[in-house]
Amino acid sequence: MSPSRPLSGDRPLTSGTSGSGGTRTGTTERTRDGPSTRRRDGGGDGDERGTGTQRRVTRRRQQTRDRLMEAGFEVFAQRGLSASIEEICERAGYTRGAFYSNFRTTEELFFALYERLSSTALARAGDAVSAVLSGPAGPGRGGDAVGAAVEAFLSVAMSPDDRSWWLLSSEYALQAARDPQFARRLSVLRRGIQGELDRFIVSALERAGLATRVPPATLSRALAAVHAGALAQSFEDPDGPSYQELLRLTMPFVVRGLTTATPLR
Repeated sequence: MSPSRPLSGDRPLTSGTSGSGGTRTGTTERTRDGPSTRRRDGGGDGDERGTGTQRRVTRRRQQTRDRLMEAGFEVFAQRGLSASIEEICERAGYTRGAFYSNFRTTEELFFALYERLSSTALARAGDAVSAVLSGPAGPGRGGDAVGAAVEAFLSVAMSPDDRSWWLLSSEYALQAARDPQFARRLSVLRRGIQGELDRFIVSALERAGLATRVPPATLSRALAAVHAGALAQSFEDPDGPSYQELLRLTMPFVVRGLTTATPLR
């Protein structure tokens, strides 16, 4: 949809509208929508007094941001970085004013999605692996622990059913390959997430009685490469080994090949 195309399918505002001119003040800009095409402006972030009111405004604004990110996730998966602000607003049911009160550009939303989705996936996998390795009936040390950790990861990891996330991940990689400036910005963001992953891997290996033969960042990148390759293969060759089968075959070998047992204390 081109930027000049009128928006359709708008959700009406049920309260808080202004006079007959249809003008409503959003967070950072004033928008004028026709009576039949008015969208929500996301509640704004004005200087409203009172603790209860401030909490409601903060909650409403967070809900607006969350919905814009959900819509962005869906639209980016379908359209890539060519997606427009209008398309995202239409999917979310908000005005451009609501968008601009949360994000300056679609690229900023794109990066915010990457950070949120990556952090969420890492936290989910970390919790699952930690629960297995730290439980009273843990798998012990060495090879058994590695196998149990891989199974715990697979129990919560994305699957071929998560097509939208795979498409979005591919879009990040493609855009980084096309645009060196984009690649540098993505690299800065990844370093923070990479640090979290490295610390988790070291902690998990210690609980499993293992230490890395290589820097933790090298091991985590090797595991990420194996994971990305398995997911891509599952889409490119749906009749071949499944995503889970490929990871069960490869991840334990990568971990065992790049770690060594630590002496019992």
